[in-house]
Amino acid sequence: VRNVKKAKEPAPSQAAVLAELAGADSITCHLREDRLYIRDRDFYILKEVVQTGLTLQIAPEEELLERALEVKPEIVTLMPYSRDESVPDTGIDLANYQDRYAKAAESIIGADVKVCYFIEPDSEAVKDAARVKAHAVQFNAHEYIRAKTEEEIKSELTRLEQMAQLADKLGMKVWAGNGLHYKNIRPLAELGVFERFTVGYAIISRAIMVGMDRAVRDMLDIIDVRCD
Repeated sequence: VRNVKKAKEPAPSQAAVLAELAGADSITCHLREDRLYIRDRDFYILKEVVQTGLTLQIAPEEELLERALEVKPEIVTLMPYSRDESVPDTGIDLANYQDRYAKAAESIIGADVKVCYFIEPDSEAVKDAARVKAHAVQFNAHEYIRAKTEEEIKSELTRLEQMAQLADKLGMKVWAGNGLHYKNIRPLAELGVFERFTVGYAIISRAIMVGMDRAVRDMLDIIDVRCD
C-alpha cells in the first residue's frame, strides 16, 4: 500500500506491533531483489521492534544474504528468485539451484540463524531441506488454493499432510503459506500437522476494513483448531 503511493506511510513496523498485540506469534517480511514489498530500512526497524520472532524471506542473492547476516533475524526463509513483480507461485528451484541454496543455508546456519526452505510439498524437496539441516520447511500452498473440485482439494490436502509428516519425521518444523486467506485456511489447520501459517495479504486487506486487531484475531479464531 505504501509503496504503490511512493509514500512514507503506513509503516510495516507499526503494522507488526499491532499484529503482535492482537496475538500474532511471529512476524514475517519479504525483502525482494526489487524491494517491491519492504525496504532495507524497514527490515532494520522490524528487528528492533518485533518481540515475538522475526522471519526474513529472501532469495539467496549476495546482497540480501549480507543484510540477513548483519541483522540476524530469528529465521531466514529461502525463497525463489523474483523475476518480475508477481508473487512467487512455485517453491524454490532446487533442480537448477540446489548448490546455491545449500551454500546460502550453510552461511546462515553458521551465523547462528535458523533456516527455512520455501518448497513444493514434494518428497525430494523435503529431503533436500533436511540435508542442509533446515530448521523448517514452508510448503507452497498454491496448488491447494488453485484446486476447484472436491476431489482436487482432497488430493492436495492429502499430499500436504503426507509431506508434512515426512518433514516432521526428518526433524523439521512444518509451515504453510502463499495465498492463504480466511476461507481456505481452516482445512489446513484441521489437518493438525502445521505449526505455523504465513498469512499476509489477506490479513492486511481485512485490516483496511476492520482494523489490524480484529483482522488478526479473526484469523486466530479460525486456526485455533490446530491447538485442540
